[in-house]
Amino acid sequence: MRKEIIVFLFFLLVGGKVCAIEENSFSILYTQIPEQYVENISPEDVAVKVLKGITVLDKQLRVGDDDDKISLYYRGRLQKVLHKPADKNNVAGWVDLSSELTDIALEKSIVAQQYDFEMIDRMMGEAVKNLDGDSKYYASIDDWKSERPKHKRNFGSRMEGKNLYLKIVVFNNFTISEIEKAVREYPDFAGVILDLRGNSGGMLGEAIKTADLFLDEAIIVSSKGRDEDSLTYYTAKEGDIIEGKPMVVLVDGQTASAAEVLAVALQEQGRAKIVGTKTWGKGSIQNLINMPSGGVLSLTNSYFYTPSGYKLHRRGIIPDVCTFEMPESKDINNLLAIGKVHDCKSESREDTELELKVAISLLNL
Repeated sequence: MRKEIIVFLFFLLVGGKVCAIEENSFSILYTQIPEQYVENISPEDVAVKVLKGITVLDKQLRVGDDDDKISLYYRGRLQKVLHKPADKNNVAGWVDLSSELTDIALEKSIVAQQYDFEMIDRMMGEAVKNLDGDSKYYASIDDWKSERPKHKRNFGSRMEGKNLYLKIVVFNNFTISEIEKAVREYPDFAGVILDLRGNSGGMLGEAIKTADLFLDEAIIVSSKGRDEDSLTYYTAKEGDIIEGKPMVVLVDGQTASAAEVLAVALQEQGRAKIVGTKTWGKGSIQNLINMPSGGVLSLTNSYFYTPSGYKLHRRGIIPDVCTFEMPESKDINNLLAIGKVHDCKSESREDTELELKVAISLLNL
């Protein structure tokens, strides 16, 4: 109770108004999201999502959206009706409406007042979460960095019989040099097993460079945003580091993002067979927008497309040999005879050995 009183007194002293930084945040959101988001979205759509996010401050607060007005409710009672800007794309009008509605909400709710300067951060976080599932709002750059993949050991290599086994846990600045080093250390290999099981991605540029190591003048991936002129192709240069030796790539349900880009490029270009389960299906690209509060908006602005032109996002990669729910004792010859299973499901298979045995069999054919 004492904390609530202190917060309420502070609220009265500062006048109970949304500050300039928060108004600027509204303005950036209502401008940048419609301009950069991968799907068509209007300033009105963004503003309504942000304002409805006020519920995260106090469950007793609710915002209603009608054709020409926005209504604020508190504890089930109507508090204020505000008319939408005549021009629904008028960013300044939406900023004014948002500031006024938020001021009224703060006057009514002591619970919401406790969030103080975190108020807009929380509303934005709730709104962005409802865009596409991959766009996110972080209260600080440190929060964003904390979600980046962290692994003590990102690469491993060894010989499996006469084949070179390469394990990439996450793509980073050392991935290419580690692969090149392994190829030099084991020059007499007959084929390559590239293990991407459990690889959540990492640096997209390094995954594209990795594909370039094994492909000879071919499309690796393309990306496209909302506009046709945003289409960008990433292609491999001449030369194959292993000179056409056969490859098998291992994947599972945790293989995602940059790892999927690499795997499907090798598969569709006929460079490698894929063994495992359906991959995650993370085929979106995010752009970072710095906010006045110190927060970071990670906004989806484009999608990956495979060499054949299908959108990777939400689809994932179907392996050539599916090991979903297959026991270690599964007869490999029978498994190979099944062929490609188009309804192969996702599963974590990083700790199983069956995929490796299948890869060795394929390379020995």
